[in-house]
Amino acid sequence: MGEALAAWLEPWAAFYGDHTALSTAILAGHLLALFVGGGVAVAADRTVLRAAPVSAGDHRALADALHATHALVVALLGVTMATGVLMAAADVGTYAASPVYWTKMGGVALLLSNGALLRRAEAAVRGAAPVPALADDADVARLAGAWGAVRAAARRSLVLWCTLVLLGVLLSNG
Repeated sequence: MGEALAAWLEPWAAFYGDHTALSTAILAGHLLALFVGGGVAVAADRTVLRAAPVSAGDHRALADALHATHALVVALLGVTMATGVLMAAADVGTYAASPVYWTKMGGVALLLSNGALLRRAEAAVRGAAPVPALADDADVARLAGAWGAVRAAARRSLVLWCTLVLLGVLLSNG
């Protein structure tokens, strides 16, 4: 299977290898999208972890700000993934046999799953933030639980982004 895939991708591998400007542009696109998208995500995670919201309005404002970052992070993660596929396809034999590569791909899957959990938790905060005058104990508990889920997802996000960068460096050096 691996040999058949490598044979099928050989024209791309040859084209990629023969065109330094193209391979440089793809690598630069990969790194820039990772740098900007990951940087925005890490900054948002840091904001969540440093925040000490007092009121339901504070929670909602933080969740709204977090929601606003998602489109950019998701778009740039898409660019990162697309350029990563192009680079891997240029040397599929090496990447297919690399445990570091597959560990990194597992990390990407975990990052995507965590992003879905983060979005769900952030939406729960946005939906659970009651009007202060109408809040009862159940509303407050629901909001606290939703915010706790946002914070947990932000912690996982930070670890995953850093781990993926480390694995990418190991992959480029291995």
